[in-house]
Amino acid sequence: MSIKSMNEAFAQRVNSGADVERTAFFSDAVFAIAMTLLAVDIKVPRVAGDELGRAVVEQGPEFAAYLLSFVVTAAYWLSHHRLFRLLSGYTVVLQRLNLGLLLMVGLIGYAADMMAFYSDQVLGVVIYATILGLIGVANTTLWVYAGRRGLFQDDIDPQLLAYAQRRVAVTPAVFLLSIPIAFISPTAAALSWAAIVVGNLIFRFLGRRAAAADVKP
Repeated sequence: MSIKSMNEAFAQRVNSGADVERTAFFSDAVFAIAMTLLAVDIKVPRVAGDELGRAVVEQGPEFAAYLLSFVVTAAYWLSHHRLFRLLSGYTVVLQRLNLGLLLMVGLIGYAADMMAFYSDQVLGVVIYATILGLIGVANTTLWVYAGRRGLFQDDIDPQLLAYAQRRVAVTPAVFLLSIPIAFISPTAAALSWAAIVVGNLIFRFLGRRAAAADVKP
């Protein structure tokens, strides 16, 4: 066997397979560490006892950024978890795309600090929206790629996959669309993120209505 043939055989052997557990476990660990570090970055105020209350109140933006970042990251993790539960296998491209997602997940702490201390600045909001948006883009790309490569389990309803692929795009779309708004008003851009909740509620309502229509005789 030639070296070229050996390389091709080796790549075919190791670059794809049915075992997605190690990739899922590694991803879970990165998400868990990133979410934990969000809280670690919030420091206990070092002030006199009679100034503690005021100091804690002044940390309000830090706690708000922590809560927002934790909720959004948790939603991304849930989507990622559901994706890997539905997969029947992996390819090396899927793993590389997943590493791209984790690359951005590692920056969540930086993004949260940017939002905590510079939420009134255009650049602070833009950086936050960009990082959270790119995580969502990477997550959506994973869903779309897996669908196109036929990596989902055979018993998964194609309509369910189409619904999931559209729904996972809501959060990154809102974050990225808020970037131009930030150049007009950082506060308005941050408020526009409420559209994530509205969009997901709409998708949930449409999903339930479609499910109800399917069960009608």
